[in-house]
Amino acid sequence: MLSRKKEKINYRRTEGDTIPKVLMRTIERYGHKKAAIRYKNLGIWEKYTWQDLHDKVKYFAFGLMSLGFKPRDVLCTVGDNEPELVFARYAAMAMGGVISGAYQTGLPEELKHQVDLADVTIMVVEDQEQVDKLIEMWDELKGIRKVIYYDPKGLPNYTEDYLLYFPDVQEMGRKFDEKNPGWWEARVAKGKEEDLCILSTTSGTTGNPKLAMLTHKNLLSMGKNLMSFDPIEQGDEFVSFLPLAWIGEQMMSLACGLQVGFTINFPEEPETVQHDIREIGPQAMFSPPRIWENMISQVQVKIEDSTKLKQNMYEWALKIGYEMADMRFRKETPTFGVKAKHWLADWTVFQEIKDQLGLRHLK
Repeated sequence: MLSRKKEKINYRRTEGDTIPKVLMRTIERYGHKKAAIRYKNLGIWEKYTWQDLHDKVKYFAFGLMSLGFKPRDVLCTVGDNEPELVFARYAAMAMGGVISGAYQTGLPEELKHQVDLADVTIMVVEDQEQVDKLIEMWDELKGIRKVIYYDPKGLPNYTEDYLLYFPDVQEMGRKFDEKNPGWWEARVAKGKEEDLCILSTTSGTTGNPKLAMLTHKNLLSMGKNLMSFDPIEQGDEFVSFLPLAWIGEQMMSLACGLQVGFTINFPEEPETVQHDIREIGPQAMFSPPRIWENMISQVQVKIEDSTKLKQNMYEWALKIGYEMADMRFRKETPTFGVKAKHWLADWTVFQEIKDQLGLRHLK
């Protein structure tokens, strides 16, 4: 695990900032000294430093440009949370493009609606499942030029000329970079804070989803304001397990993570999220209510299946926890007796429960 050494972060946004400009400053600050992304592969945690992230993003950005991607073009990503989705998103922004994200569980007709609505030109998808969706409706998709995949399992025998493998696009970009030194810095410098950055889908509860238009200034200000109330530090760990198509996850992983430089951790599979969270022990989590409700259900089911002694201790500790929580909400100073009881309940019951859920270090 990395050092928890704290570094005072200035959340003040610089006039004219864009996501790629902030990315470059964060890379200069940390280089190879710190992990930007940690991901789990075959049960082993591996990492990309901030310098690694820089190289991956730059080469993919130049690869996109070699494919004809230009400013204000839209790149759409579909897949589980993986480093490649982050590379692709930063790369598109660096080229002056716009990103959109679709949910991997969406039906082909739902994906088509979003792709058409956003005028998507490049798709970056995870695997064969998403490729098959696009092939199924390819004749109906008019604007997409290329589909780039990063999990090749089951795809080597596909012959469609619009399919490309993610590392091959990065190799195209690496060759461009060798012939055009200094081009990257010049391209990033052209970005403006009012440039369109993200097309974020609405929930679609009353019909087909719509697209909200967010600029670089919108996203960076959102992250800065959130952290002014709930500070996250550069030594903290964050686990990204909610879909990157969701604006809340983009705010944490892109806007907050970039400005602070904390490490973003990607679980191996959706099924291993709880186990992976416990291994990482994050200081911050961001989730909608259903995630916390699921955790509560897990605890309650296990308590019901435990011994009578553990059930009684849990009920005793829970009453003390609510008492302390109510006093904090009323902004009252807890008495010595309440503090002592809460300390005892915390170390005999709550800490063990939080440890099982991976929340022991949560701030």
